[in-house]
Amino acid sequence: MIAYFTSSGDPRVDAMFSPYIWGPSGLGTLLEPLRHKPYGDDLILLLIQFYVEGQFSYFYFPSQFKVKNYSTKNKDIAVVIPVTRSVSHEASEEQRREFVLRSTLDAISAVRARLEKRKVNVDFDRLVKDVEEIGKVYLASRRA
Repeated sequence: MIAYFTSSGDPRVDAMFSPYIWGPSGLGTLLEPLRHKPYGDDLILLLIQFYVEGQFSYFYFPSQFKVKNYSTKNKDIAVVIPVTRSVSHEASEEQRREFVLRSTLDAISAVRARLEKRKVNVDFDRLVKDVEEIGKVYLASRRA
């Protein structure tokens, strides 16, 4: 159900941020068991796209959190999340973990609000509960 994408344009920044998603104790790794868990018929993929601010000015960096359009054909939606230097460079490990988890929960909430009028068949309450439970383990983990 939830998948992640990260992009920074800066290999050092990418190496610093990516383990919080895909490392052995990364949130994406811990959420993997939920990937194919059914939460309803109308949403197969919620893609969370982290754009991490790096040192290169030519790299695309979004100015704000944005929910993209829902695809009824593919039953997917994406959320763009900018990650500023204050989070990626200056924050502690604990603050980065909290940011990734909070951003994931905010993305779910934003998608829920965006799709509310469409009357989609998605159990957002159960999804949030599952992510919060795994989030407790994630916040207690150490970066590997």
